[in-house]
Parts: sequence; structure tokens; C-alpha cells
Amino acid sequence: MKKISFIILAVFLLSGMLQAQVKTNFTLQNGRIESGKFVIDLYSTVPAGQTWNVGPTCVRMSYWTTDPANAISLITENPVTNANTNLSANTNYSAMKTTSILNGSAVSLNIFLFNSKPAYALTAGSYWIGSLYFNIVTPGSCINMSFYEGSAVFDDANGLAYGTGWTKIDPPPCIISGLNQVSTEVPSQFKLEQNYPNPFNPVTKINFAIAKAGFVSVKVYDVLGKVVATLVNENKREGVYIVDFDASALHSGVYFYKMETNGFVSVKRMVVVK
Repeated sequence: MKKISFIILAVFLLSGMLQAQVKTNFTLQNGRIESGKFVIDLYSTVPAGQTWNVGPTCVRMSYWTTDPANAISLITENPVTNANTNLSANTNYSAMKTTSILNGSAVSLNIFLFNSKPAYALTAGSYWIGSLYFNIVTPGSCINMSFYEGSAVFDDANGLAYGTGWTKIDPPPCIISGLNQVSTEVPSQFKLEQNYPNPFNPVTKINFAIAKAGFVSVKVYDVLGKVVATLVNENKREGVYIVDFDASALHSGVYFYKMETNGFVSVKRMVVVK
């Protein structure tokens, strides 16, 4: 019995050690349409107690569309026009660039640390790395993306293995689901607009403004306070956004939607009529 307990304890401690070695977790966020292009941001989240010294790194992601297929095409950039300046085109790093790989079915975002130069340190927190741009061949398609576990990720000059050194969270299917950034101009204040139309059946639009980048939550509640829909639940950059809400699955009645970000909270009332 003591031997079994020791084995369980050893496995628990080992799993904790492996988790502590993870330097960064990659996510794709803020899928949007800008000037007729599909744009999405690469983020790195460094766990508590860890530091990722960003070495020469190639983060590789596949992309595909349905309804129809091949509805977007990658825009390769050298340099990346929308990149974290701590990791691109400075005294320690060459310009970040994106390249097409795997016969045009995937993209690699490439970070180049100069030889003998110190790596920029990302401590615990969430960091925007750079943006990926795609031409839209067929509007309204379902866009999907996922990370390649064979990405080359380095902590300074040390290669990190997937699962122990770095991890990833793939976005859900259909990244574009009605949320678009309609303006990149930084608003003077946070704001949640009244949905339009209201009352509605079954689709309405909700506009909101973000004056400071951060985590944004927009959720719909019934009169009992139960969450019936999550419209936004991720990091967003400054700008004005519009999201479509489809209430086809809801009954007629009064609902409320609430926006929370950076200490700002606003609630509005909406009515579904069927």
C-alpha cells in the first residue's frame, strides 16, 4: 500500500514539474475583417512563474475553409507589417516575416534572433506577437485554423518540445462567426450600444467600443441570470466592433447582454419576438 502511494505521489510531482517547464502557450485570437482582408492575431501566454526568452522561432499554422473550400489565400509579408516591435526589426531581431509552407496549406510566422544577441524576455502574462493576413476569395466562408505540433520554438538557444516546453490551443471551427472590427481608430471611451433591430427575430447586431486592449466578455443572459450565449470571450485590441447575434435557439422573451472589460461593465436589454 505504501509502495502504491509512493508511485502516485511520484507521478503527481512529475506531472507538476513537466507543467512548470512550459514556457509559452500559443493561441489565435481576434479573427476579423479589415479592409476586405481576413486578419487574425497570434498570442503567447506565459504561465505564472515562467519566463520565455524568445529565441529564433517559427510558429506554423494550417488554414482551410468550408462552404466553399479554398476561400482564402495567404498574404506573405517580409516584413510583417503588424508585428510586436520587441521581437521584430530592432537591434536584436531581424524583421519578422510570414511564409507559405506545405504547398500553400499552412503559414509560418518567423521570428529571427540575431546570433549572440540577448533574447527578449516575456514574463508571466499574455502577449500579442504578430498578425496574419489573408485575401478573401469567397466572402462568408467558414475559416478554420490549427497549430502544427512540429513548430520550431526556442527559449533563447534551447529548443522547446511540444507538450512540455510549449503548448497550444486551437481556435474553435468557423473563426469568423459574425464578429468584425469596423474601425481601428482608438475610441475615447468604452461603450456598449443598444442592439439593432430591437425587438428582433432571429438576428440582431451589437456594436461596442474598446478604448484599451484587454480581455473582453460579451454574454447574453435570460431573466433568471443564466448565460444563454457567449458572443465574445477573448483578448481584443482597441477599436470598434460589431457582432451578429442569432437567437434562433431561444424562445420569445426578454434577455440581457453584458459587456465586461478593463473594469468597464455595461448591461443592455433586448427582446426576442417570434
